[in-house]
Amino acid sequence: MFEIHLPIFVGGSLVKSLKMCPKCDAKLKVSPDGETQYCPVCRYWTKIGTVRLDSIMIYG
Repeated sequence: MFEIHLPIFVGGSLVKSLKMCPKCDAKLKVSPDGETQYCPVCRYWTKIGTVRLDSIMIYG
């Protein structure tokens, strides 16, 4: 199982953080450590400035 964190680009500009959860559209919150964002509804989380892709499978 892999986790991939990708930088967020919107209109060619790097975005510092997400406002809404990409899984359930709830408002994301910032953790007390200031390094991650999380969704209180579906528990999605990601490092600030990135989007986390859940488990992916690579076939070769």
